[in-house]
Amino acid sequence: MILGIDTTGKKLKLGLALDNSIKLREVSDQPKHAQHILPEILALLKEHQKSLEDLSALAFSQGPGSFTGLRIGLGVVQGLAYGLNLPVIPVPTMSVLASVGGSRAGVDDVFVAVFAREDEVYGAFYRDAQKRLPNLVEGPGVYTAKNLPAITEGKWFLVGDGAYLFEKGAEGYQFHQTVVSEETDMQVLLQMAEALLNAGHAVSALEAGPLYVREMVARPQEK
Repeated sequence: MILGIDTTGKKLKLGLALDNSIKLREVSDQPKHAQHILPEILALLKEHQKSLEDLSALAFSQGPGSFTGLRIGLGVVQGLAYGLNLPVIPVPTMSVLASVGGSRAGVDDVFVAVFAREDEVYGAFYRDAQKRLPNLVEGPGVYTAKNLPAITEGKWFLVGDGAYLFEKGAEGYQFHQTVVSEETDMQVLLQMAEALLNAGHAVSALEAGPLYVREMVARPQEK
């Protein structure tokens, strides 16, 4: 049984992959994620007659997203994983958005744009967006309409809350249309987590970390 945690956005999203089904729980109060997260996890488990000891793995939305939210989610995941000796499955937030947008619109090639600040987005290009694990072909990075990487093949669809910055096009691009998908989906996150776990991509509590795109851009030489 996998517990999924997403604290990257305005809603605290939790889920259980349980007996071939997924059970969901949401709390819409971002300033109080830290206050709500542990009681809500316990309430979700109790609702389905389960306990922390029944968990086999933990999955979390890795970012990019709210800095504070990422730290809250990661702290809880690491604490539970360490205390219960469980593997952790980091799921990139933009991969979830790509899958949600691609599946809803029935398209395969998407550019995920998560608003960062002013005219900047955290962005990534994906192909095969309708598959369980979309194929990352470029990114993640910090982009504007003037510095997108040169990927011209295919009809790219826009996904994410930063998509509006590119709706009039960008240098070298004429995006096909915008797919409305501004929030992650816990069901999709848990489905991806199961696929990643089966593919051997789980890590230990100490190895789990958030995806800070700005840090990657500032220090590209670090692995």
